[in-house]
Amino acid sequence: MSMLERFFGGKATVITSTLIRADIERCESEIAALHGTMDGAMAGLATMTDADHVAAEATIAAGKRSVARLDARVAHLTAELPKVIAAEEAAAKIAADEALRQRAEAARKANAKEAAKLLSEYEKLAGPMADILARLAAIDAEREAVNEALHKNPVAEGVVGYSTLLRKAPDRSASERRETRPCWVYKYPASPRDTERLKFVQFPASEEVRVATVGPDGTPYPVGPVLFDTGARKIPVHPKLENREVVVGRTMARLGLHEEPLSAISLPPAFAGGKRHWPRT
Repeated sequence: MSMLERFFGGKATVITSTLIRADIERCESEIAALHGTMDGAMAGLATMTDADHVAAEATIAAGKRSVARLDARVAHLTAELPKVIAAEEAAAKIAADEALRQRAEAARKANAKEAAKLLSEYEKLAGPMADILARLAAIDAEREAVNEALHKNPVAEGVVGYSTLLRKAPDRSASERRETRPCWVYKYPASPRDTERLKFVQFPASEEVRVATVGPDGTPYPVGPVLFDTGARKIPVHPKLENREVVVGRTMARLGLHEEPLSAISLPPAFAGGKRHWPRT
């Protein structure tokens, strides 16, 4: 039985670098604790009895023996640790090499056998798929021809293509979200009437609505008046608190997205020297 096996309980235990590092850490912790015990053993030496002194010296002697054994264990573990690490790295490389060999063999079989079956299945499916693409292309070509004729002779509405009808997401319309909120409303008077001596820029009465800022208690914060220029003089306009319907959110219009055109599809032959399925030449 090796020294490491004696340290860790026999051959049944798998000795790893992690196990060794943990044991070194444990030993160093015990050594530190023993030094603390020995340092405190002689505390109060001046008042000790002879028996106390003998007991303290025995504690120190036992501590030194324990530290010596632990130091020896740490030294041996420290010396053996690089060997264990090297063995673990070698074992890990062997396992990684074997895993890579197995992957290579699986990839070789997949390319030689499974891919042949899949390509044969593709060959069967590509023909019907090409027929579908050919029919869709014919439908679209006829639509273009019809619309060109209708442009010259508008006896019916133009034909909308299947790409727009079936392969385009709906457009999103612009919208507004409205809510009733407390607002401060400033009501401005119309311009004064012209006189024989004065002419004024004419403007109608108007109002300005400002959404009120509401405090934690639900009460709107007060606001002050504004000076309004009537043309003849500036007057203070005091706001009134009213509940008004205001816009609180807007959604911008957006065109629906088209799916990628089917004309971008290419169906090459499955095997070397085979016939291209789409586009057809």
